[in-house]
Amino acid sequence: MDHRIAVFGTVSVVALSTVANYIYLSYLKWNVKDVSERFRRQGAFQTVLFIFAGILLVILWARLLEHTGTFLGILGAGLAIALREPLLSIAGRVAILAGHMYRVGDRIELNKMTGDVINVGVFYTRMMEIGNWIHADQVTGRIVQISNSQIFGTPVFNYTQNFSYIWDEVKLPITYNSNLEAASQILLDVGGEYTREFLQGAQAQLDAMREAFLVPAFELKPNVFMKVTSNWLELSMRYVVDPKKRRNASNFIYLGTLKRIRQRDDIQIASETMDLTVHNNKAA
Repeated sequence: MDHRIAVFGTVSVVALSTVANYIYLSYLKWNVKDVSERFRRQGAFQTVLFIFAGILLVILWARLLEHTGTFLGILGAGLAIALREPLLSIAGRVAILAGHMYRVGDRIELNKMTGDVINVGVFYTRMMEIGNWIHADQVTGRIVQISNSQIFGTPVFNYTQNFSYIWDEVKLPITYNSNLEAASQILLDVGGEYTREFLQGAQAQLDAMREAFLVPAFELKPNVFMKVTSNWLELSMRYVVDPKKRRNASNFIYLGTLKRIRQRDDIQIASETMDLTVHNNKAA
């Protein structure tokens, strides 16, 4: 009789879990328009459903033994040893979702691997890899699977959470006799032209983040800094940019800057040069 109850209960748990998952996914599809939020809620629900169903199945089959407490203790110890990594991965997923560490769509760096999160599964986080042999943080086309357990004891860098911008720099070397003020102003004008559209939104995000965290004041407008080298004056412009558009941003700024510099005679781009002297030693 107990066997029949356990089998019937197992079938019921699996069936009810499947139906509950289908109903909740349908609810999310029609009521949550934000794709990232939909994936986050879906992952959280499936994790809770998986754990709850697993507990019910253990309880159902434990009834077949006389000493249920002993069985559960031995089973728990065995599972903890044999399934250490999978259990850590499940715990990692719970920590990711409950702690809002990252979600689908975020750009993160975890264990020296960087990418855009495309899925947070029960055991693995999947990312679209960026960088590696492709410069300026653009995607390589490879999908990286990282165990969720990696979040324990490893720093997680999130490029887009709370404040969806990062600071970047473009550098411009000019000769010593160039018009320093004019070159600096050109960089500021082009940088301001690029950041004008989203600077107000970035400031709003920064103000919102200050309400949740103790964040110091930052200057979001482009700034130019000068460095003296043995060959030229190096101008570095610091500006905020969407981390997923960093290469497009630097391309826009360099094109605009070079176009304006070509229209002036008092600014010269510097480069390394080398003078060679050839001595012709005639035979005595």
